[in-house]
Amino acid sequence: MLSSIRLVLQPAVYLLKIILILLICAASLPSIAEHVEPPTVVKVNVLSPFSTQQERALLYSFRQTLLEEFNVEVTKTLIFWQRQSDWQQQLELNQPDLIIAIGNDSFNKIKDLGLSTPILAMMLSKDLLQQLRQHPRDNIYAITHTQPTERFVQLAKSLNVYQAQIGSFVSPQIKDQIQEFERLARFYDLSYRPVIVEPKRKGRDAIRQLSLCCSVIILESDYVFRPGKVRKSILVNAYRQRIIVIAHSESVLKEGAMLTLFTQPHNIGKQGAALYNQILNDTVSLPYQYPASFSISINRKIARLLGYDDLKVGALMRKIETLDLIQKTMGDGKMQTP
Repeated sequence: MLSSIRLVLQPAVYLLKIILILLICAASLPSIAEHVEPPTVVKVNVLSPFSTQQERALLYSFRQTLLEEFNVEVTKTLIFWQRQSDWQQQLELNQPDLIIAIGNDSFNKIKDLGLSTPILAMMLSKDLLQQLRQHPRDNIYAITHTQPTERFVQLAKSLNVYQAQIGSFVSPQIKDQIQEFERLARFYDLSYRPVIVEPKRKGRDAIRQLSLCCSVIILESDYVFRPGKVRKSILVNAYRQRIIVIAHSESVLKEGAMLTLFTQPHNIGKQGAALYNQILNDTVSLPYQYPASFSISINRKIARLLGYDDLKVGALMRKIETLDLIQKTMGDGKMQTP
């Protein structure tokens, strides 16, 4: 009789214990919440010509990363210099903690205004970033969306092309890039030949040089050839001569490039948030940065026709990351790979 009573009461005792534990936890929740630090609130003014989808993705990622990872809440004010005639007066009217300049034109408009507020320029071109690295400016920080040259060369190396020869389009205005390509080509045991062209020649000279150039050609930016018929003609001729084109944006992929290296705007926003957190804590070690992350896209039709239908994005990215680690370990390209 007693044992049967115990069997009946035992589940009730367990249930009572569970209820007591839940009540204790519920009672302790307010005290736990009291120890959560409220976010630091900062005012950020954003200067751009007009709103775009890319800009919205970048700014959303910037705000969310600061809040979720660094407990910093952003209140932003958008300033469009193409629409607001008083944009210059608006820049520091509300005493912001940071001014973000989106793109080259926005940065060029404010870089010499002598503002007291820190400036974070994002989506800058490579040449502007290099200018800042060569001539640092107090209170100015920057992130480019263009890839470092070594990343393009690493991707070319990752393709394992037999007796690979790489080339790049170079205009007379940016001939200094040749030395950087030559240094990287030596490090990765690749042959290199620049295709020095003058865009005013409508691309005929570039097409002529392609046949003598290389097995892989790199188009780093829009600087030499802007989007249009000339660039598309060059890409078509590269394909006809079975030359692999590695380019800098997905738009070039649609024109005939086989591979593109790029960084999504939301990743630039995340990187910008991390840099601004360093600014707030006075721990900035690298004020002018290339993208920390990258993506690869493949034109499957071109890849199949050129005999690379088995390419895998993940495998290529791992190879690039490995080569980058080797390069840094061996002195950032000052030594040659074994």
